[in-house]
Amino acid sequence: MEEKKFMDQTLTCVRLALPLMSKHNIPITPRNYSVWYKYITFSDIELNRIIDETLKEGGSFSKEFNETLFQRFCAEKDENDLRKIKEDLRQVLVLMFSQISELTGHTDEYQQAVTDSVNMLSSLDSIEEIRKVVLEIVDKTKTLGQFGKSFSKQLKEATQALEELKKDFEQVKTEATIDPLTGVANRKLFDETLASLTEEATHQNSPLTLLLIDIDHFKRFNDEHGHLIGDEVLKFVAKKIKDLIKGGDLVARFGGEEFSVILPRTGLETARIVAEHIRSFFAKTSLKTKTTSMILGNITVSIGISSLRAGEPLDDLIRRADQSLYQAKNAGRNRIVDELGEETPINPAES
Repeated sequence: MEEKKFMDQTLTCVRLALPLMSKHNIPITPRNYSVWYKYITFSDIELNRIIDETLKEGGSFSKEFNETLFQRFCAEKDENDLRKIKEDLRQVLVLMFSQISELTGHTDEYQQAVTDSVNMLSSLDSIEEIRKVVLEIVDKTKTLGQFGKSFSKQLKEATQALEELKKDFEQVKTEATIDPLTGVANRKLFDETLASLTEEATHQNSPLTLLLIDIDHFKRFNDEHGHLIGDEVLKFVAKKIKDLIKGGDLVARFGGEEFSVILPRTGLETARIVAEHIRSFFAKTSLKTKTTSMILGNITVSIGISSLRAGEPLDDLIRRADQSLYQAKNAGRNRIVDELGEETPINPAES
């Protein structure tokens, strides 16, 4: 009974901390997690007071503020918070696998799985790594269904608890990387993916090209039709850009009415073709409202293009794409300009 109570309490704390961090855009790092685990468990009255006041006043949890909270309430007072979290999870796993052994008699077959999982949790440093271990354990647990149809209520509850924990991790990961309005990648995921694909391109000596796409005169459109319709247009543009690119490419909301597309293994010439597909689609598409079918007219986009250069910082790649986008808008909008200053001609039928 005490073991069951302990497991319920542990999972409750983990499941409360993660959504709260995601809700307030706090990166799920070991340090930040230590702070919010302590907040959820009411381990420090002063910490809870500061966080509650910040939330009440609508304050933001900047990187510097998060670090200050950690240094003040975790690093100096108790550097074992994350270790405690991992130890709690380890005990849940040990409890679960001991029940499995008793119920199935497959102690030898799963003894190594238990040892490996528990040892891994002892050495991991990030929530993402812990999440992977949990997913593996859920899969291992499911395979035990082969050995009999009658599992006890305790085993079912343990497996269900891990399934819920798996869902929570997946949800937090999704919420942390997806733009809530448009449903495409947010700036955080864009930065992470660009860094990863750049490293891959450098290692494989393959091209990589970046598009920056801006909706022309979007502020004027918002003022004329209202922000609700403006939001629908942003969703529409994001969806259509996603439809017009390949599965390995990434579209992200770069900020406001600006989107970015990362094109791995794609050179400048091919990127111009992709950009023209996007530009011409919107130039030829007439928008109307869903509910009243009122015609809103056309929107156009301007696009800047840059390609990765060997050894350059990612900021330089983004800066060149941004400069190209500025040139496209300055030249009259509804244009594509690449980093070489070359402008893709507009189809005469659109003039």
